[in-house]
Amino acid sequence: MNDFAAVPKTYLVLVALHDVGGEADLETIAVRAWEMFPQQFCWRQYPQYPDKDIVRINLSDAKRDPGGALVVDTDLRHSNPQEGRLKRYALTPLGREKVNELKELLEVARPSASRVSLDHRRLIMPILGSEAFTQFSAGVAIEMIGREAFLRAFKLFGDASPYVISARLARTEAAVAEEGHAPERDKLTTFIEGGRRAFGL
Repeated sequence: MNDFAAVPKTYLVLVALHDVGGEADLETIAVRAWEMFPQQFCWRQYPQYPDKDIVRINLSDAKRDPGGALVVDTDLRHSNPQEGRLKRYALTPLGREKVNELKELLEVARPSASRVSLDHRRLIMPILGSEAFTQFSAGVAIEMIGREAFLRAFKLFGDASPYVISARLARTEAAVAEEGHAPERDKLTTFIEGGRRAFGL
């Protein structure tokens, strides 16, 4: 992904917008940009999350490109005022031309987005960075780590309902199973299974 560092982020946003059909709302574009180019569109301290503000800024820059607008936007106002408004962005003909110039980049970026799945970033990366998993990897027994710390590794509060806990653990186990022969897979599986047994989850 470092090869993309020399490409202006405005153009990377165009690539992401093209990849979701050429028209979408900000959040959809932000997630896709982060999936395709995670190093360029993540939070600095929390890289497992997309940075919507960076995408919004670069969409605004694309609207004011010196060579002509690459993107246009439209405010869709809801009938219910409490829902606020939803802004949608669309590639202009010039924007589509620019994306066509980056076709080689598109071909490289598509498979790169699948190398690290969205579930890996949302479910597995927080566990790998958690205090509970760090202690477990260092040989601390899961019972000594405690239920609260174990659940925090999954971004869960201790008073979460059994249904929510069970669903999150099941989804995480499914994501771990898709890791193939990743070096942390077996340890993650042992961590989750050990926590289930120890805390009756």
